[in-house]
Amino acid sequence: MKLGEILMASGMLTESQLEKALKAQLIFGGHLGTSLIEMGFVDEETLGTVLSKTSGVPYAPPELFESIPEATISSVPAKVAEEYQVVPLKVADQAVHVALIDPRDLRALDEVSFAIGRRIVPWIAPEVRIFQALERYYGLGRLPRYITLGNYLDGAGDRKPRAAGQAPPRLDDKAVQRISDALETPEPVAPGVGAPREPNSEITLSELAERYCRADSHDDLAVAALEFGVGRAGRMLLLHVRADRASVWHERGLSLKAAARGLLSFQVTSEPLFGLLMGDDHFRGDLPPREEILSFYRKLGVAAPLELLLIPIRVNNLLVAFVLADGGPGGRIQGDGEEFLRAFRLFGMSLGLAALRKKIRDAARPVMRVAG
Repeated sequence: MKLGEILMASGMLTESQLEKALKAQLIFGGHLGTSLIEMGFVDEETLGTVLSKTSGVPYAPPELFESIPEATISSVPAKVAEEYQVVPLKVADQAVHVALIDPRDLRALDEVSFAIGRRIVPWIAPEVRIFQALERYYGLGRLPRYITLGNYLDGAGDRKPRAAGQAPPRLDDKAVQRISDALETPEPVAPGVGAPREPNSEITLSELAERYCRADSHDDLAVAALEFGVGRAGRMLLLHVRADRASVWHERGLSLKAAARGLLSFQVTSEPLFGLLMGDDHFRGDLPPREEILSFYRKLGVAAPLELLLIPIRVNNLLVAFVLADGGPGGRIQGDGEEFLRAFRLFGMSLGLAALRKKIRDAARPVMRVAG
């Protein structure tokens, strides 16, 4: 069973609380456990104990992260620690004991073991503690959300516990807010982007990465991302998200009417289609033939697909867009699903970099004085 199901089965969480936490996770990203702690539904020790039971590895409590020797930290290079989000706890019997967020990812465990040349013994900890330790011992920055939560758990600051069921505050920074603002402002396509490719003309992931790097606007990025996808899926829809509403941004293969493009919007936390993501980082599978799901496509004025790939796009963990890919009413998505996920995670990274470039350019502009 999943984390939320276990907590419900043991009487530590109600169905209503789980639904609220899953909706918060959809908007703010991160692990479900983080939302549960933020909303006051479970405490850190309870979360850690349950995570240990679900994963079958020991729980690393906060005190294990307090004074890790330098020799232990050096057993895992910073690059490996950052990429796999692992923190070495101790070295014993020729093995390195490491804490991580998801010890069930066997491929990651194998790759860490290979990278450091030693056997590893996995432990599990809430992501807030992993990120806190990565900053403390490796100098890796944390998002404001995890700084706030970490300080609260350690008793720092004047933050008071929230009442159960109270939604977490918005933690989007100014850079992310500029992305949300920009996605609502049409931009001309930069020279060199050109017209959309034919559906059977595929670009590779490495070619896509180069186009992301050359892109000068968020629309350049969107065009490149959709051109990558349309050769593999046939139909692509990109929705931008502001607060808790998703609106049409770009599409390929759907031929949406102008009214649908300009006027339709969907509430993220109540639209049944987005509910397919609850508790997961993406959805791929046959579209459930439920009336509330099919109504999404009727609003768009297009036939519902047979198979759907739904990916949330995040910048600094905040939800900023959705990608919907499908093969049409009777078609299937082609190619490697993992490659699809990598392509659109890179898209999220590129949106964040585009916002940073805009910030740098704005800072270089001369300040205009107002005549007095």
